[in-house]
Amino acid sequence: MRSALGRLLRHLRRAGAAYGVLLISLLLTGLAWYYLRQTVEAQNQVRFDETVQATRAAVDRRTDAYIDALFGARGLFLASKSVERGEWESYVRGIETKSRLGGLQALGFAEYVKPEEREAFQEEARKEGLPEMRPDLNPGGERSAYFPLTLVAPSGKANLSMLDEDAYTDPAHKAAMDRARDTGSPQATKMVYVLSEPTPGSTADLALRPGFAVYLPVYAEGESPGTVAGRRQALRGFIVGYFRRDGLLDDVFGSGFDPAIDFEVYDGADVESSSLLYDEDGVQRAGEKGYDPLFSEESRIGVAGREWSMYFATLPGFKKGAESNLPAFVLGSGIGVSVLLFGISWLLVRSRIRAERASEDLEDANRELEGTNRELEAFSYSVSHDLRAPLRTIDGFSQILQEDYEDVLDEDGQDYLGRVRAASRHMATLIDDLLDLSRVGRRPLRREPVDLSSLAEGIIEELRASEPGRDVEFVAGEHITAWGDVSLLKVALENLLGNAWKFTAREPEARIEFGADRAPGPGFLAPVYYVRDNGAGFDQAYAEKLFGAFQRLHAQDEFEGTGIGLATVARIVHRHGGRVWAEGRVAEGATFYFTLGGRDLGDRAVTAKKAELA
Repeated sequence: MRSALGRLLRHLRRAGAAYGVLLISLLLTGLAWYYLRQTVEAQNQVRFDETVQATRAAVDRRTDAYIDALFGARGLFLASKSVERGEWESYVRGIETKSRLGGLQALGFAEYVKPEEREAFQEEARKEGLPEMRPDLNPGGERSAYFPLTLVAPSGKANLSMLDEDAYTDPAHKAAMDRARDTGSPQATKMVYVLSEPTPGSTADLALRPGFAVYLPVYAEGESPGTVAGRRQALRGFIVGYFRRDGLLDDVFGSGFDPAIDFEVYDGADVESSSLLYDEDGVQRAGEKGYDPLFSEESRIGVAGREWSMYFATLPGFKKGAESNLPAFVLGSGIGVSVLLFGISWLLVRSRIRAERASEDLEDANRELEGTNRELEAFSYSVSHDLRAPLRTIDGFSQILQEDYEDVLDEDGQDYLGRVRAASRHMATLIDDLLDLSRVGRRPLRREPVDLSSLAEGIIEELRASEPGRDVEFVAGEHITAWGDVSLLKVALENLLGNAWKFTAREPEARIEFGADRAPGPGFLAPVYYVRDNGAGFDQAYAEKLFGAFQRLHAQDEFEGTGIGLATVARIVHRHGGRVWAEGRVAEGATFYFTLGGRDLGDRAVTAKKAELA
């Protein structure tokens, strides 16, 4: 027993290097395989996210085009007291419903007819050879208002059969009309059936297809009155658009839509209980059990007073495309190389000279690995710095073109050059922000007592100096201290107060407040610091996305920025052992809270000061 144990120990002493090489090689192989797998998945996540964003933008453009068609039709009534059928048909032909707005079945005008005007309206319809208003009466008797469809185009058989039909008797249409009348804005019905031409090969004269209607009020004075009572009094009727589910979003995506991603639209906030409006491939998957996509996402948009849900999910073809052979190849080749290295090391153990040479080789390899690690640490800096040179060249030559060839270039050329310069400056800002974000994570943390009140006052003074024309009320609590890295905490406050300054730019009475709650309640071991403003605010549903890099809730033309600032704040706070969160409402301002870990960190500063005096 002892002899066997001794042989084993001698074997391990002699072959320890070989086993070590095998273990290290397998570990490196596993790390490389894991990294490549993560990289492939991240690339496909980007591919999925880009398709989702492009699709959202396409849906927004199409729905905006539909609503714009209704507003354009209302413009005919605002320009004249009455609109002839010929004018109406000419307008509808001009908006190219078949080529541009494929889901629009009909565009019409529902005229407001009061009970005392009903008989005169019926008589006029008979004189013109038009159908009489229908249904004429409710089962309970005369109604308080009638809205017969007096204009409709295109003038197909299905659309013409709707002339003088009053949809106000239908609860879904009545609810949408009442909302549109009282709000002055376009309002859509829930899913209803729209009269249309039959499908090819059908023996029916007409067909009912799933869809919805959108009503836009037309008022006598043109502009929408300021009160609900005024709008009801001034109502002339409704511009009404009838939309079919089929064709609603067809051909809207072009070649940018990934065929391996399923896209569905539902009329409602919940895809499982709402009516299907659109399905890219005709196979409904949202809420279906047993289907597990690689990536999926749900989002919502508002369309004419209705909330639509959009569902995106990868299809099996996408998942197959995501399975790159490179990670498997690296894993297999790495294991093979590891075994080969082990065999070589085992042979080298038998010879002292070869073992010494192997040791030297390993030392060289270690030095190379150390150099590689240093290069990797400097990689983000070097890339960012190298990107600045071509950006400066682009901006410099663009400025020369703009200044020296101003007479040669037309307005479009000047505009293009301006856009190039703006884009290069924006890219330079992004690089600077990325460098700042990288430095925050790399530089050592030097804790000391920090007077946050004084820092906040100084930052606000700098902001006021940069925009002397603005009148902003700033309120800061007194003697707000912390224990942390003064330069990093200054960067965090600069970003938070700078955001508050930026998003209050459109407020006539802007107000920014910095303070701390030293007794925040259960669950908090440290003071909760906050920066509050009464600016543009944000939708609380997207609060968790605020602190991710490049996450923006406002368009670039509304408020400038790169989306890096709050990510930098989060990294600084996390390095101090704290956490950061935000609360806000659209157009009602926002409040950003953060902690820095530990108990009352201001007390630490006092303790440190006493120690110095002692």
